[in-house]
Amino acid sequence: MEGRPPGLIDALRSRRALRRWQRAAREAAVLDTATLARLAPIARDVVDHGARLVRAADARLLGPRIGQAGIARPPQCDWAWRPAPWAAALLPPAIAGATGGTSLTEGVTLFHDCPLAEITLRQTRVQDAQAAAPFALSLDALGFEGSFLSLAMDLPAEGATTLRTNHIVGVSVSVQLERPAEIFLRLNIRQGPNTEELVSELIPGERPDSPLSAEFDLGFHQIKPAKLDHAWIDLIIDRPEMNLVRIDDLTVTRRPRADI
Repeated sequence: MEGRPPGLIDALRSRRALRRWQRAAREAAVLDTATLARLAPIARDVVDHGARLVRAADARLLGPRIGQAGIARPPQCDWAWRPAPWAAALLPPAIAGATGGTSLTEGVTLFHDCPLAEITLRQTRVQDAQAAAPFALSLDALGFEGSFLSLAMDLPAEGATTLRTNHIVGVSVSVQLERPAEIFLRLNIRQGPNTEELVSELIPGERPDSPLSAEFDLGFHQIKPAKLDHAWIDLIIDRPEMNLVRIDDLTVTRRPRADI
């Protein structure tokens, strides 16, 4: 019957298939090129279908916690967004030795200029049922000899291309640090050949457990809707060496500014 869950025999076959893929992955460095050429396209299909299954399962099993639900919206908020690392499962969930320009998922990229490959990114499922975001992202930097480290996140088109001078963009970040560090946010708005850059330090809330926040008032900047084609935010961590940064949630909201 269509839609019927796999039976015990199918499950056993799946386990045997998994063991075969595990063995092939272990032996990939010594397999002959003909075998690799045959297995690689199949592996890509398995990864693609597996990713689709994981996203569908998360959407069903996590319910309203998945994706864009549960975002704290300020009064009159007309747009809100939670980037992918905190809204959906990443594949792979961990990246060791992340070099500059490493993509976590579409529209989310780690940038740095450190020559050492001692940076690890890891996404974990949040077990606390009261948590707003279903996933957390950790960044662990051991040795770091670069001048900058940032996580760049492209704003979706519906939020980026509709920015206007009567908007205030707010960013809220729930973060835990192994060692104190300064964290900055930069909102980048590209209009044709020019990019407007707005920088703000993340400010602690009134309570120790409150999220850090930053706001960008676009009323003081030149926004040309006809030329606006892209916008993104950079989360910049100052002096990340020997520090473990766990970001439990990151959200972006937009609201109209008061007329002056």
